Amino acid sequence: MDEVLVFQHDPFEDLGFFAEVLEKQGASFRTIRLFHGEVPAEDWEQTSALIILGGPMSVSDEEQYPFLRWEKTIIRAAIDDAVPLLGVCLGAQLIAAALGTAVHHGPVKEIGWYPISITPHGQVDSSLGYLPENAVVFQWHGAGFGLPAGAQRLASSTYYENQAFRLGRNIYGLQFHLEMTSEMIERWIDERSKDLAQVPYIHPDKIVSDTQNYLPTLKYYAEKFLSEFIRRATKPKTLKSKRGHARV
Repeated sequence: MDEVLVFQHDPFEDLGFFAEVLEKQGASFRTIRLFHGEVPAEDWEQTSALIILGGPMSVSDEEQYPFLRWEKTIIRAAIDDAVPLLGVCLGAQLIAAALGTAVHHGPVKEIGWYPISITPHGQVDSSLGYLPENAVVFQWHGAGFGLPAGAQRLASSTYYENQAFRLGRNIYGLQFHLEMTSEMIERWIDERSKDLAQVPYIHPDKIVSDTQNYLPTLKYYAEKFLSEFIRRATKPKTLKSKRGHARV
């Protein structure tokens, strides 16, 4: 049976609410815990899509996290073989880097609930078009990326021009987090309290209070987005290339 592969970089950044959506859609999925040294050994023909989650590391931290170098190779192979991809935060940055696009430090760290603007391309996108033109989403990042060649910008914000992109039909990169649960947000704040203390304009108490207001709507966005992504990813596939790419 085809399954969705999930690359997880950090024990605290899991599928979150996305797991519920996948289960509701009847999609079989398997998480590869890269931080535990797990390496998939399946063929692309058994993979309906690849979801690449976030993480606290940078895309350039290959010496400290050797799996990042391997992961970029896998992403390039997946793109060549037309495997649907969804990258979240670090995952989006890895897709951009694998495509030869610069990933850079941003002017500010966006941590908490921030507004984004959905571009005209995003408003007519079948997956992201469920979001209103101005939406509040959850963010936790200090890096950004350029727009990959040939990609369409789907969302932007005041400090980060590229908040979401789509390349082709089924390659998505989201700088923001749709998968969040209240438990995940509280856990991230607790686990990264020392880092937050070094950013004076970030107020954890406000993040927690904002969560009560914005999380129900975020879950609606998440379900609509991922359901459509999975629906498109699991359509009958055309024959994929066998040109000796790295396989998972």
